[in-house]
Amino acid sequence: MTSPDAPADEEQESTSKAPVLSAPSRARLPELSALRLSNWPVSRRLILVIVIAVVMGVVFGGLRIAAANDAATGFARTTQLAVLGEKVTALAQAMEDERDLTAALCAASPGNLCPASGAPGLSPVARSLLADVRRAQAATNADAGRVQPLAAQIGSAFPVNTQHKAAAVSAVIGALDGLRTGVAGQPPQSVIEAYSEALADLFTMNDEIASSRGDAILSDEVRTLGALSRAKDQASQDRAILHDALLQGSFGGANGRQALTTAQALETAYLIAFQSSATSAEESDYLSTVNGEKFDTAQLLDNFLSVVSAPKITPAQALIAAFGDVPIAGQVVSAATAPDLWYSSMTDTIARMRALELRVAGQIVARSQMLQQGARQSGVLTAAVASAVLLLVLILTFVVARSLVNPLRRLQTDALEVATVRLPSRVAELSETREPPEILDVEPISVYSTDEIGKVARAFDQVHWEAVRLAGNEAMLRGNLNAMFISLSRRSVPLIERLTRMIDSLEQNEDDPDRLSNLFSMDHLVTRIRRNSENLLVLAGEEPVRKWSEPVPLTDVARAATSEIEQYSRVMLNIQPGIVVSGQAASDIVHLLAELIENATLFSPRDTAVHVSGQEITSGGVLLEVRDSGVGVSPARLDEMNWRLDNPPMVDVSVSRHMGLFAVSRLAARHGVRVRLRAASPQGLCALVWLPGTLDYTDYTDSAVPAGAAAGPAAARSEWFRAKRPSGASSVSAASSARAASVRVSTSGAVISAGAAAGTWSRDADHAGDGWRTAETISGPVRGDRTTAGLPARVPGANLFAGSASAAETWGTVELPVLGTRQPGGQPGRRPAAEPPARPASLPRRTPELARSRLSGFQLGSRQAEGRTPSAGEGS
Repeated sequence: MTSPDAPADEEQESTSKAPVLSAPSRARLPELSALRLSNWPVSRRLILVIVIAVVMGVVFGGLRIAAANDAATGFARTTQLAVLGEKVTALAQAMEDERDLTAALCAASPGNLCPASGAPGLSPVARSLLADVRRAQAATNADAGRVQPLAAQIGSAFPVNTQHKAAAVSAVIGALDGLRTGVAGQPPQSVIEAYSEALADLFTMNDEIASSRGDAILSDEVRTLGALSRAKDQASQDRAILHDALLQGSFGGANGRQALTTAQALETAYLIAFQSSATSAEESDYLSTVNGEKFDTAQLLDNFLSVVSAPKITPAQALIAAFGDVPIAGQVVSAATAPDLWYSSMTDTIARMRALELRVAGQIVARSQMLQQGARQSGVLTAAVASAVLLLVLILTFVVARSLVNPLRRLQTDALEVATVRLPSRVAELSETREPPEILDVEPISVYSTDEIGKVARAFDQVHWEAVRLAGNEAMLRGNLNAMFISLSRRSVPLIERLTRMIDSLEQNEDDPDRLSNLFSMDHLVTRIRRNSENLLVLAGEEPVRKWSEPVPLTDVARAATSEIEQYSRVMLNIQPGIVVSGQAASDIVHLLAELIENATLFSPRDTAVHVSGQEITSGGVLLEVRDSGVGVSPARLDEMNWRLDNPPMVDVSVSRHMGLFAVSRLAARHGVRVRLRAASPQGLCALVWLPGTLDYTDYTDSAVPAGAAAGPAAARSEWFRAKRPSGASSVSAASSARAASVRVSTSGAVISAGAAAGTWSRDADHAGDGWRTAETISGPVRGDRTTAGLPARVPGANLFAGSASAAETWGTVELPVLGTRQPGGQPGRRPAAEPPARPASLPRRTPELARSRLSGFQLGSRQAEGRTPSAGEGS
C-alpha cells in the first residue's frame, strides 16, 4: 500500500526522478568527554578561576601568616632567653662577689688557705670576712633559685647548642655546693680560678640570646652585654687578686702578678669590644656612669703594676705609691687601710658597671619583647589584610563573572526563544500571509553591550533577520506558486469540462460495445485528470466554488466519491441511512473519500473488494471506514503517515509525488475532519474518517445503500451531482506548518468494530450506541442446521440490521444500472427504482444481433480484466 495519491504508472516513474529535499537535521557533533575543560559551562570555568585565585591567596597568605607566627614564636623564645640572660647576669654578679670574698677569706686565714667550714682560730678580720662570705652565698643561692626554673624551660623547641648551654647553667647551679666545699684548703688564686671557670658557662649562655633570630640590633645588644659582663668579671678578678695580695703582703710568686696583669689586659680588651658594639647612647652611659667613680681604678691599677715590678716592693708599698698619683679626698693610705680602700674603690667601679649591665640586659629583653609583639601584630595584620584582599577579590571576581554569565544566559535564553518561539511563529505568520510586508523587523536580543558577547548577540540578530527575510521571500514565492496553481487549474478545468461533454455526446450516439467501453475508460481518465486539477486548487489553498446550501445525503456523497475512480466496480458500500452532510463541505468530503478509495483500489489485488462503510457514533459525528486487502505498511511508516495527516505539510517537491496525501490532510484540516490509518486484520490497511457533528446530522428521509451493494456499473450519483463541477472562484487561505515528506498512504481494513473505533477516536465504550452494537451484530454469521455434507448452513437474514438489507422492501429505494447511459460525472447512468418491479409472466424476446453484441462486450471486458489480449476474430 502507498499514499493516497493514485498516480498513473507513468506519472510515478516520472516523479520518482524528481529531487527531494529532506527536512534539515541537526549535525552530529563529535562526542567529547564531559571532563574536558572546553565542555565546562562558562559559570563553572569562572568559578574554577575564582577558586584558583582564592586558593593561591589562601596559600600565600597562609605562608605569610605562618612566617609571621614563626617569627613571633622565635622572638618569644628570644624573649625567654633574654629574661634568662638577665637573671644569669645577676647570678654571675652574685658569684663574683662570693668568689672575691671567699678568696679574701682564704688570704686572711692562717697559712693563706681557705678554712674548712666552722674552722676555729680565725682572726677577727677572717671572721668578719667569713660572715660576708655567708651573706654572699645566700645571695647567690637566691639568684640561682630564680635562674634554675628558667633554665629548665629551655626545651626541644630551642637549638641544640642553646639547650646544651642551658644545661650547663643548670649544672653550674647544681655544682655550687661542691664548688664551695672544694675550695677548702686551697690558696686564693685557686679559688679565683675555680669560680671563674663556673662563671664562663654563665657568660656563654648569654651569647645564645640572639642565636635563633636575625635582628641586627638585638645581636649587637647581645654582644654588648657579653663584652660588658666579661669586662666586669675581669674587673672583679682584679679586685680579688690585688685585695688578696694586700692581705697576704705579697703576690705569692710571679703567677699572682701575671694573673693581675692578664685580668687587667682582658678587661681592657672587653671594654674595646663593648665600645665596638655599643650604641652611642650606651657609650655615653658608660662614660657618665663608670667614670664617675671615687677613684680612677684603671689609672690606679696601671700605676700599681708599674711600681710593683720593682724589686723588694711589697704590694702595699706599691699601692701606696700608686695612690700617690691619685687624688684622695680625706683618705690616708697605709698598709692597714690599703686593702679596704682598694676593695671599696673597685666595688664602686664594679657596681657602676653592673648598673650599666642591667640596663643593657633590660634593653635586650625589651627589644625581644618588642620584636615578639611586632611579629604577632604582623601575623594578625597579615591575616586581616589577606582576608580583606581575598574578600575583595571574591567580590570583584563575582561582579566580573556576573557581567559575563548574565549576558550569556540572556543570550542563550533569547536565542532559544527565537529558535523555538519567535522565528517559527514569524515564519508561520509569513506563510499564512499572501503579501508579506516590505519591511521586516525583528526584536533584538536583550544584550546591548559592546563587548564580544554583545557582538555575538548582534550577529544572532542578523541571522534572525536573514531567516525572517528568507521566510518572507519563501512566502512570496509560495504565493506566486499558488497563483500559478490557481491559474493552471482554472485554465485546465474548462477544457476538461468540454472534453467530458464531448465524451458524453459520443457515448449517447455510440452503439458499438467496444467503442463504448473505451469511451467509458476515457471518461474515467478525464475524471481523474479533473481531480488532479482540483488538487492544484487544494495546494493553493483555494476552496471549491460549488457549494450547496442544502444538506447532502451521506450515501450520495459516498456514491459520488466512488464514481470518480476507475475501479468503481470493486467498491462495496455500506452506509447507514438518514445521515446528511453539510452542503458547504460536501464537495471536499467527496474529494477526500475519492482519494482514499482510489488509493485502496490501486494498491490492493484486483480480485478483492474495497469496503466503504459509515455510521454514527455515540460520542458524536460519523465514522467512515475504507478497508482493503493489500499488503499494508510498516508500523513506523504508518505512524509517520498519521502524523502527516494530522499536520498538513508545506508545499514542496515531495507534494507532487504524494499529492493525494497532501490533499487529504488539507481537506481534513479545512473542515475539522480527522483521518487515521491503521493496519487491518488479517492484512491490508483501513482508513478511518471521522466527520465532526458540525458537518452532519440525521435525516431519516434519505435513501440508503444496502449492505453489500456493489458500487460498480449500478452505482450512480444522485441528481444533485449532475451539475458540472466549475473551477474555484473564492479562496480561503489555509496554511500549515508541518514538514513535507514522501509518504505512501494505502487504505484497507475490515468491518468496523465498536472496540476498534472507540480506541481510535477515543470513544467511550460504556456508552456505545446502536451503530456500534450493529457492528457487533455482523461480526460473525449466524449458523443454523447442517447440510447433508455435514457443513454448517447459514440462516438467511439473521445478520440483517437497519441499513444492511439488500432488498428494496428493506430500504425503500435501490438504484439499478442502466447500461449505455452516462451521467456528467463519468459514471454509468442509474435509474432510481422506488419499488422493485414485479417479475413479468414472460421475458421479452431479444434479437440475435443484440445478444451477440452483449456477449461480445462481456467477453472483451472479462479478458481485459484478466490482462489478456483477445485473439483475432474474437468478439465479432
